[in-house]
Amino acid sequence: MEEVATMLKSNNFPEEVAKFLHSEWGISHLFPPQKEALKPLMEGQNALICIPTASGKSLLAYLSIIKQTIVMKPGTQAVYIVPLKALAREKYEDLKALSGKLGIRVSLGVGDAGEDGRGIHRADIMVCTSEKLDSMIRTNNSFLSNVSVVIADEFHLLNDVSRGPTLEINMTRILQLPNKPQIVALSATVGNAEALASWLNAKLVESNWRPIDLEYATLAQLEVEPRLVQSQNNNPHLKPPRTLSGPKSSPSWAVLKDTIASNGQLLIFVGTRKSAQSEAKKLSERLNKFVIKEDLNLLDEAKEVGAKIKSNATSSMGDELGNVISGGVAFHHAGLTSFQRKLIEEGFRQRKIWALIATPTLAAGVNLPAQRVLVRDVKRWDGGFMRPLPVMEVRQMMGRAGRPQYDKTGEAWILAKGNDQFELADDLSARYIHGDVEDVVSKLSHEPALRFHLLSMIANGGLETRKEIGSFFFSTFLGQSYGDIALKEQIDEMLNWLVDQRFIRSIGIDKKIDNETDLVEDWDDEIPEWALAAKSSVGVSLSKPTLPTEAKFGFSKANAYRELNHSNQTHVIHQGTKYKATDIGSRVSTLYIDPLSASILLKGMRRAVRRRVRGTEPVTAFGLTHLVTRTPDFFAMWAKSSDLSPDSEVSLKSSLHYDEYLDKAVLEENHLGQVKSAWCLEMWMEEFDLRVIEKKLGVSPGDIYYRIDLSTWLLFASRELLRIDDVFAGHHQHTIDELSKELDLLRQRIRSGCKADLLDLVSLKGVGRARARTLASMGVRQPSQLLSMSKNQVSKLKSLRGWGPKIVENLIEQVKSYKVNHLTERPRSDDEPLPGEEHLS
Repeated sequence: MEEVATMLKSNNFPEEVAKFLHSEWGISHLFPPQKEALKPLMEGQNALICIPTASGKSLLAYLSIIKQTIVMKPGTQAVYIVPLKALAREKYEDLKALSGKLGIRVSLGVGDAGEDGRGIHRADIMVCTSEKLDSMIRTNNSFLSNVSVVIADEFHLLNDVSRGPTLEINMTRILQLPNKPQIVALSATVGNAEALASWLNAKLVESNWRPIDLEYATLAQLEVEPRLVQSQNNNPHLKPPRTLSGPKSSPSWAVLKDTIASNGQLLIFVGTRKSAQSEAKKLSERLNKFVIKEDLNLLDEAKEVGAKIKSNATSSMGDELGNVISGGVAFHHAGLTSFQRKLIEEGFRQRKIWALIATPTLAAGVNLPAQRVLVRDVKRWDGGFMRPLPVMEVRQMMGRAGRPQYDKTGEAWILAKGNDQFELADDLSARYIHGDVEDVVSKLSHEPALRFHLLSMIANGGLETRKEIGSFFFSTFLGQSYGDIALKEQIDEMLNWLVDQRFIRSIGIDKKIDNETDLVEDWDDEIPEWALAAKSSVGVSLSKPTLPTEAKFGFSKANAYRELNHSNQTHVIHQGTKYKATDIGSRVSTLYIDPLSASILLKGMRRAVRRRVRGTEPVTAFGLTHLVTRTPDFFAMWAKSSDLSPDSEVSLKSSLHYDEYLDKAVLEENHLGQVKSAWCLEMWMEEFDLRVIEKKLGVSPGDIYYRIDLSTWLLFASRELLRIDDVFAGHHQHTIDELSKELDLLRQRIRSGCKADLLDLVSLKGVGRARARTLASMGVRQPSQLLSMSKNQVSKLKSLRGWGPKIVENLIEQVKSYKVNHLTERPRSDDEPLPGEEHLS
């Protein structure tokens, strides 16, 4: 404790911090990378910290927060940005425990329903996802003015196509704040750390030091061959190869048995959900037989977790999960419910579960280390092909090996499969163990990201002229990497599209700004004539290397839609051209939806109004639900090859609703996936059991809940856009009001998963659609009718499965309280007149 206490005292930290770190987290000394990073951090410098998992990055972030908000700038705030909800909750719990000793408040913002959005920014420390931070800035762009330190965790995910652009825009905004908050970026090892540090104006701290050794090895024909040891020792010793006992047909079992023999736990990464479930089932069966044969007492606690999963299961996948956990093994992927994921993660941390089979998303999520990691699959299905995983991603998986509190050495193995396994093992070692990690590459140039953030910066970011817009995007990591020439045409094209869609409008030209010549023009005397001729062609750029792109399937290009494409030639925009967001554009930005989604929803809702007014074609709940599945913000289900058959149930369902569609995908495969998604939501709100939906459509409960969240958000956006749309110039207001009510009703039904007659009952706390239907079958249709139930009815209700005396009594008390509060008129403080206010009779 002495080392940490001395350091903290020299930096004027409150005494409570050292005591807490020692007594609660067992921290008595600092690791070498922490010592190196602390000096610039305590001086308030920006820092990019690239050190391995479990080397103490989080502690550095926490100490930076305390130093800035309590020691150096009391009364200021901190923002802790994380990429995933699960990781946000983990950091929130850490900071909440630490801040409790210091009398400061911590808030959590991850965009969940029921979250107090207004209270998040009032806390001293705000833990949030990058998307939530972006959303808060859009609604209140001044709230960062009191922030003195920003932590960006998992900063290498700037490379991620879905999360990276928002993080990049947030960091660009923060870099330009007049209050200049300290930036602390925490990252895995990346290929271009110097470039990232330069962009952040940050001190770069890099290290391969780990608190325990990490042995990297390949596994071929059950032979484990160590390839590299990441060690505290400068001259690490490689152990000789060894052969595992077990069947060659099941290397995963041989690895698990060997891991259990050393009292360790195993993480296995596989490429697909199906593989995760299949592997977990096989290993669970083998482990169960092994325990019985050897008369071992290894599965008692696992069986308790499995029983809890099964008792709450609402799907066959939940049943299967409970069964495999009873055998000491679990699978983990995005199709699980949050309840299931929580139980699995807790069970693994508490060493009740011996092996966890996961898809790669776990590597970027919660902190679940194990003694040993096996990367079984190094390829995944991507864009119609099996592609090798990036080195950075595999290193993240392997970095999960080794638990400082339990292990002296962590072991990370890659499995070689197929023919010539030993030759393949050498290749895998060269690429994933000894190979260079890829550079982080900005994904902001992708059109969905660019149009999303371009509209936001005009509507809520204070950018007005084309020059200001160009300057801002040039200051992003994308602009710093490739220069403004590469961005110019893309920005001009997108500005023109946003104008055509009436999300922004041009309001003249700032005469003080010269129309500066494109930098390419300065090179004309050095460019051959054929290149000069090519320069005027669409898509040809005479600049630095072209921006990184990737194949896109489904939604990407706004101008791929014929009705949205304004011209074949990008109009060059004067640098002084001024822009302002329209009312619709501003609302699209604060609704936090892709402008292309807004365009599709607006077009669909206009068609719905015309249909209603003319009375010629139907506007149905299925048609409105299908409309939101058409947007790029909705993650539509995949149509299987069997669904493409004209006689498939999905194709027949599509034909049945043919005249109800308010918009339709060009590709039949995309259309059927969207029909399937709308059908899934329809079955949910018609109260079909999850097992029935799972069997008919092949969708897991976690996927259903995810699409419920997306659809309710997009239906709300549809209603808001319908209300603000001025295309009908004030006419047909009655029809618009009717459609708004229908959208509200549809949103409530999807959110609650019930028919309209249960909506009043499901508004009660503790009443879901199953309990509401039980009450309805007993003649209770309104909450107030609970108070009119006979004693026999109340007793019967208490005895039913899933109810019980406590639940029934709490419900009755809830209704009584509701009635008292609404029947008793209390004076309102906001009716009291202010001093000097004129009293109105």
